[in-house]
Amino acid sequence: MKLNLFERLMTNSRMRYFVQTRIEGPKLKSMASRERYPVCLELGTGAGGGARIIIGLFGAEKVVATDIDPAQIERAKKRLGPLYGDRVILKVEDALDLSGEPAGGYDAVFAFGVIHHTEDWRRALREIGRVLKPGGEYFFDELLKDFLASPLIKAATDHPQTGMFTAGEFTGYLAQIGLKPIRQWRWDGIWLLGSAMKEKG
Repeated sequence: MKLNLFERLMTNSRMRYFVQTRIEGPKLKSMASRERYPVCLELGTGAGGGARIIIGLFGAEKVVATDIDPAQIERAKKRLGPLYGDRVILKVEDALDLSGEPAGGYDAVFAFGVIHHTEDWRRALREIGRVLKPGGEYFFDELLKDFLASPLIKAATDHPQTGMFTAGEFTGYLAQIGLKPIRQWRWDGIWLLGSAMKEKG
């Protein structure tokens, strides 16, 4: 699902980049089970801040960074191209249909506040599970149902009802599809960050 004007402005803002690089990235890195993840996939790259974190903190040699919005991909190209060249591959792609990505092709998948924007969060998680290598890790960073359903947030944003979940629903479904939650951090019914590992064999 593409963002509305307010959401797009927030996503591309300096404040969003600050939170992503100073809070979310380091927090997720503290939940990683290894030092480096050579080949990574990012869902919903926006203006490219996530890809920079994945290379800088997680040691990625290659990042395939995707977004459903072609305009966001163009923004990311302008920012990331001069810095990383062909280490970052930018693609228009929907998190609900990653058929363009190989099964078991990635050491890690990252989604910085993306899954709650989709029309079917369970389908998105199944796609993530499919493209991860056995033993690969999924790093998630999501706003939760209680926060998204609050009157102020509902008035300013266009989050689909079918993209909303509680922390328990989210981590429970991960375990159900073979993505074992490893570590997580919660802020009441507002925010969930964590990592999950795809089962081997």
